[in-house]
Amino acid sequence: MNILALETSTSALKVAIYSSDEGPMSVKSILYNENISNTITQNAEGVYNLLLSKIKEILPSQTYRIDAISLSGIWHSFLLLDKHRKPLTPIFTWADTRPAETVAKYRKNEQLWQSFYNKTGCTIHSIYPLWKIIYLKESQPDIFSKAAYITSQLEYIFEQLTGEFVESKTIASGTGMFNIHTLDWDDDILNFAGIDRDMLCKLHEPTYSAPLKSSVAKCLNLPKGLPVIIGGADGALNQIGAGALKKGIMTLSVGTSGALRLAYEKPVLPENTSTWCYYALRGKRLAGAATSGAGNCLEWFKKKAYRECGFSYKKLDEKAAETDIENAPIFLPFLYGERNPGWQDNRRASFIGLKGHHEIGDLYHAVLEGVLFNLYQCYLALTQITGEPDEIRISGGIENSSFWLQMAADIFGRDIITSGIQHMSTVGAAVLALNALGEIKDIEKYEPTHGKTYTPNKKANKIYEKRYETYLDYYQRTGEKR
Repeated sequence: MNILALETSTSALKVAIYSSDEGPMSVKSILYNENISNTITQNAEGVYNLLLSKIKEILPSQTYRIDAISLSGIWHSFLLLDKHRKPLTPIFTWADTRPAETVAKYRKNEQLWQSFYNKTGCTIHSIYPLWKIIYLKESQPDIFSKAAYITSQLEYIFEQLTGEFVESKTIASGTGMFNIHTLDWDDDILNFAGIDRDMLCKLHEPTYSAPLKSSVAKCLNLPKGLPVIIGGADGALNQIGAGALKKGIMTLSVGTSGALRLAYEKPVLPENTSTWCYYALRGKRLAGAATSGAGNCLEWFKKKAYRECGFSYKKLDEKAAETDIENAPIFLPFLYGERNPGWQDNRRASFIGLKGHHEIGDLYHAVLEGVLFNLYQCYLALTQITGEPDEIRISGGIENSSFWLQMAADIFGRDIITSGIQHMSTVGAAVLALNALGEIKDIEKYEPTHGKTYTPNKKANKIYEKRYETYLDYYQRTGEKR
């Protein structure tokens, strides 16, 4: 059985053909240009049209049949549609922190913060569509008054392919409006925000499917009525693709942003709200923590700070490997604000401890290290409530750098198991489709192949332990008081 897996992420789209017998057969990954996406916003029609064009490119060279299409997309995004179901706004992604001041106003209410968190697993933070909607209502009421429907990046793509206006519960759980206990939109929160339930999509499990529209099937030369699986959020599908719906398996994703996740049967909600909890599928919840700064910090450094040097990431790794670690600067990786553990939208990035002798490699080492220190903070916050995992399975752009992978093992002080497969969430979308079609009977028993295991170096681990304490001191001194 062959699945056409489509992923529309923050910085790129992926089109893959996955075989139930042979695994990934053909994969195309295409970075968005600036006319389609600037990370913070995306042009909905531009993303969809690019997706169609790349599907056309990958299909003609194939001689086998496609049995279903499955989707993966951004977890936290929203888009307003007019009464004719045309986009009124761009897609706003998780990286849009403009609502920070609006959020700060509501965050002062501790009772509201705790109530919303206990209901949804989401704190009061600008990454969540709920607060982007409230911000837009307050700052641009004319635009919101024209809105008839609220949707997301993934559901817009699903609607274009099938004509159905529905939402995956997995995507909904990352909006701040979905009750993690009842698995439905929360009416009290909708009333609080002044959102009519009729503006929102009907909710379905991520295995829900609808037939491909005849016009799209003809355009792509695919069978009429081909099932399109609604799928879900890239983070949840990463968990599926990594075979980590089982107890004790932690996934660590380091792509544009970063995240750690563990699967549970019930919501996991600590009193200090340092982590989040979202819905995966069939009753499974994901307890996790995430960072806004990861690969995007590397991209910033390469393109903005030293774009004239012309260094590749491989060259930057080589220079970073020459760093005197104990005397290197510290980097706080908050170019896009902070998610976990402190949820401070307005946090800013900075290099600390810079000296005249520091070279480009020292700074790049600090960026790589700072991203992992923030993720290690998340790890400590999460394992404080879940306990240590049996395994840590890593995926994402970090797999392109053996230097960074070894640094991760050294900082975490744990074996780090690579996936050996590119685009894990895209693979997860295909695995989900095979489960929906009955090809994979028990999705929790799915086990992928693995790549190399990185084992921590004890000496390096001791050095990073001391540097982490320095990082944490700077982190605490530069944060806001709640």
